Amino acid sequence: MRVLWPAAVFGGAVVSSCALAALAACAGAPARGPAEEKVTFVQGGAGRLRVSDGGGGEATPIVFVHGLGSDLEVWREQLQHFRPSRRAVAYDQRGNGQSDPAQDGNYSIQAFADDLDQVVRQLKIRRFVLVGHSMAGAVLSAYAGKRPDKLAALVYVDAVGNMTGLPRDEVAKVEARESAPGYGKKEMLADYGKMVGPQAKPSTRERVLESASQLSPRTFAAVRHSLVEYDPRSDLAHYTGPKIAIEVQGNDSPIMASNLPGMARRTVPNVSHWLMLDDPAALDRELDAFLAAY
Repeated sequence: MRVLWPAAVFGGAVVSSCALAALAACAGAPARGPAEEKVTFVQGGAGRLRVSDGGGGEATPIVFVHGLGSDLEVWREQLQHFRPSRRAVAYDQRGNGQSDPAQDGNYSIQAFADDLDQVVRQLKIRRFVLVGHSMAGAVLSAYAGKRPDKLAALVYVDAVGNMTGLPRDEVAKVEARESAPGYGKKEMLADYGKMVGPQAKPSTRERVLESASQLSPRTFAAVRHSLVEYDPRSDLAHYTGPKIAIEVQGNDSPIMASNLPGMARRTVPNVSHWLMLDDPAALDRELDAFLAAY
């Protein structure tokens, strides 16, 4: 049987089981002009989180969550696109970008969702559209279970759906490699280099590797372990609002978010897993079409 360990796990390309051993790899807020970005830090559940907040207007606010080894800057084009018409927020997740590593060592999906709740609470955002890329798909699902009342819509951008069905023996091989003493930043970045794939623009490859270089290999391994342990089905059962998966054309792995119950799907061609960097205008168009009612 051919087993897929998809892009969203690694932040890169879909790989088969034979390659696994080689890889490791608000409404009510004061209106603001689009140029009035405020970058600050808020207190998360286990450390400070860097936040970019800006924009204004009558449309529902939008919050962007990046994937593993990335940071809020991956959403820069989307922030600029949406801020003339609505409040748009992005932040660095714990252990990523300029946010603090988790002081308690907790990199569970529920802990990431709790951080998200702290961000929107401290920014006084009452209801919003939530957009997440790659591993952040799991964070979206977990947050939907915690606070479905705050969500106007969910958007999964080439993101994780449910990974609990992956063969445990294959998962164990990858986790053993990444937890070994010899697995360091050099090995992790080499794996990221393979993940980027041939569809990525050179600028995308450079940006992905630059942001990934800020990530601890131990954090990398801990988050990926949390991903394969997290089952989103009970959390998503609490959320009955609109949701869509915007995915890379040709990425048909069974663990992608498009396979979650009741999920609409759209695809973007000729891009890598980091479609917001390869073709930001295409992603903006898909987001505009879906969010026209919100």
